[in-house]
Amino acid sequence: MKKALSIITTLSLSLICALCICNCNNAPDISPSPENLQKYYERDSQRMKAHEKFAAYFDFSGVYVAYADPATAQTFNGITQKVTGSLQNYDLYSLANSKIEQLSSGDLQSAAQIFERLHDPAAQGQLYAPIEQALHKIVVDDRSALLVTDYEEYTPGHKIYQQAYATPYFEEWLKRGKEITFFVTDYMEGSLPKHLYYTVFDDESHRLLKEVEDALAGKPQNYKRFTLSMHNYIVAPMPGGTSGAYAGPCMGGTYHDQDGEDVVTASVENGGPDGFNPLPNARAEVYTFDEQWEGIVQNARDQQDAEIPAAFRFKHLFQNLYADFSNTDSYQIKALDVRMTDVGNDFERYMNWLTAMTYQPKVTVVDGERQVEVPDESAAFYNDKGQLLPKYNYVKNGIQVSEVAGVAVFDQKLFEQTFAQTAGRKVELTVNLSPSFGGTIAGKDYQSGLYRIDLYVADAEPNLGPQIDALFGWPGNNCLSSAVRNVLQHCNPRGSNVYTYFVRMN
Repeated sequence: MKKALSIITTLSLSLICALCICNCNNAPDISPSPENLQKYYERDSQRMKAHEKFAAYFDFSGVYVAYADPATAQTFNGITQKVTGSLQNYDLYSLANSKIEQLSSGDLQSAAQIFERLHDPAAQGQLYAPIEQALHKIVVDDRSALLVTDYEEYTPGHKIYQQAYATPYFEEWLKRGKEITFFVTDYMEGSLPKHLYYTVFDDESHRLLKEVEDALAGKPQNYKRFTLSMHNYIVAPMPGGTSGAYAGPCMGGTYHDQDGEDVVTASVENGGPDGFNPLPNARAEVYTFDEQWEGIVQNARDQQDAEIPAAFRFKHLFQNLYADFSNTDSYQIKALDVRMTDVGNDFERYMNWLTAMTYQPKVTVVDGERQVEVPDESAAFYNDKGQLLPKYNYVKNGIQVSEVAGVAVFDQKLFEQTFAQTAGRKVELTVNLSPSFGGTIAGKDYQSGLYRIDLYVADAEPNLGPQIDALFGWPGNNCLSSAVRNVLQHCNPRGSNVYTYFVRMN
């Protein structure tokens, strides 16, 4: 097979310079390196900073009667042992008498004192826990939080809420790309059956969720678990047998022949920053193709020759990525699709803005005169008054990418087949070259050579079955079940990203 490297004629001079991994004259590195592409990928992430404390809110308005159950007493003990045992990692609050009060204040200074207060029936038997205020504070503070409550809220006139007051807070949390996990246990308040909830508001890192899971480990499982999320699934590569994809630590998900070589895209697989790299803690990967699109199309056709054993013929541009969509607490994923964009210009704009934010001007006043010192690293982005030039304001100007149509298509048929065969537990996600693509991107006079290929949810259905009422309703009150239903209907994951491939054309 003839393997020729096409000469790239459309790659802009600026991006060619950016592709150079060297960092000349100590200038900030704005190349599309894996580290910088991760920053670009996570530009909208609202993940909690690793050094920030978690928050934990405890309802002191009578839910202590739930702890009379021996099994619930053990789970609650596990939770309180965890948060007080790592008190330096938590801010703890009580909810009672229409007030939110921090527990680690006043005469409650030690972990032992706080633990005792959490288990004191006299302290717990108060009224009017401000649950809605707590939800508001969780959203405003925007940090992972644990809320222990029965969600029975009272109006200012001390009547039990019937309205779905939790809706806007749950909805806002999910729209930020985060999720809410409920551990639901049953108890009796007199003759009234009710629920106690350990509710975990967390981000995709699941740091707080892991803390709660550890706290409940080995305890009686008298609870049911429910996840309210737009992305409650697992996506991971898998070594690919005859296709060779992901067969080694430096090998990506592209096609490989019988000798383990990527002879279609000529993806760089040298283990260095200029080659294939999965992005840490992200559903994304970075590739460098040594072939250009015309060559890729021709090579793909060559690898479909009848003389090649069927198991080793080219089928997919990207393959051996699998998803577990079996958790349908919130949604059933019905279909995916692929979106390809040229992001070179937008990436450069973002890196310039990030450099400007990292090296901001220093303003001092000397003898009553204002003096501005702009660092050399960001001098091109500010005027002599230390003001950011409008063209470099990425936040204000917004994302500017160019859609690339007709190159990549999602294999929905394989998705449906593997979904049916595995009950959604091992669904293969593959990207194919469009049958009509001949190697020339239509209508594009300029190409940066940096592309983003996103797998995204094309169709999803909310799961509004009877489990919602069973877990979130109680006799005479459906305010919480109505809130969960509202959120599931308002926050459909349709259009949200599942996985991302960044492709650098070398």
